[in-house]
Amino acid sequence: MDLSLGNKITNEALSQFVCKVLGRQGLRIEKMFTMSGGAIQENWKVVLRSVEDEQLFVVLRTDAKTKIPGSLSKKQEFEFLSLAWKAGVRVPEPFCLCEDLSIIGKPFILLEYLAGTTDFEQIRQLNIGEKLGLELGSELAKIHTIQPKDSQATVTKSNLDVIRQKIKSYQDFFDNRNDISLPAEWAMRWCQSQLERTEPSIVTMTHGDFRTANYLATPNGLSGLLDWEFSGWGDPYSDLGWFCAKCWRYGMEDSPAGGISSRTSFYKGYSSVTGVDVDETRVLFWEVMSLIRWLIIAIQQGDRNFVEGEKDLELGLTGLVRPLEIERMLLELTPPESWSFSEAVENTCA
Repeated sequence: MDLSLGNKITNEALSQFVCKVLGRQGLRIEKMFTMSGGAIQENWKVVLRSVEDEQLFVVLRTDAKTKIPGSLSKKQEFEFLSLAWKAGVRVPEPFCLCEDLSIIGKPFILLEYLAGTTDFEQIRQLNIGEKLGLELGSELAKIHTIQPKDSQATVTKSNLDVIRQKIKSYQDFFDNRNDISLPAEWAMRWCQSQLERTEPSIVTMTHGDFRTANYLATPNGLSGLLDWEFSGWGDPYSDLGWFCAKCWRYGMEDSPAGGISSRTSFYKGYSSVTGVDVDETRVLFWEVMSLIRWLIIAIQQGDRNFVEGEKDLELGLTGLVRPLEIERMLLELTPPESWSFSEAVENTCA
């Protein structure tokens, strides 16, 4: 169902629904428009007008036309977002989950509207990078204070086998496509070799896509963390590695933490909550894992255009250009001297 302002049926149904959720009467939709970002999700800013001529804003978040594997259902996303909200993490308040298809034709989440920008260049121009790094580090650590209940922990035990299974799933992805990426194969073998020296983490909640473009910033600092469709239970260092991975620095090598801050500020903010210094060796491991994951996502995004028929230029370019960039990054992070030759031969022949 079309979510345009011209769709009278959708707007009337949605207006009534929002009135009920917010406990207000007489609200009408003045206009709706898609917000920037959201390659995997659609985010709509809904502008409402009350009978007293007051203007209100809410955000409607729903799935794009096609999804990629790993993206949560709206119900699952709402549950994780709600956990973060209850834990005091700086996120937009999740008002409700709607699974009634008569409203807009598909499930959606209604959220608080927060001011700020997600645009990388605009965030850089705010000149608050180190402050943002501190705030982002502390908010990420708050997420990682959330641990699964006993019933969930039995399914998501933190051990090296879980990480091995993740690497195996990456290998299976390329095998199932009959697609060879030698840099990715090399990097996956490197990750396997590093596991012998790695201690497992306690399973915590993870954001799953913690990076610049998935938070809002204002001149005063961090406004809120967004985009929870990849959240789940896992190794907290996976979020630190994702944020610091070279692919999310947007070319700003002087600011390795998300392209906006030094690692020092980001780690300091994180440790201010955990009380423990960040292990940079483990961050490096998850930076490599993050690049492999992003390589797979980039290929999947390309498939949405070339295979599934979504016909989106950005998706097509992502599938064509990004894999080559990521493969180069993988080779830079895993030089031969970072593991012994005997390990390389043994793992490659396994």
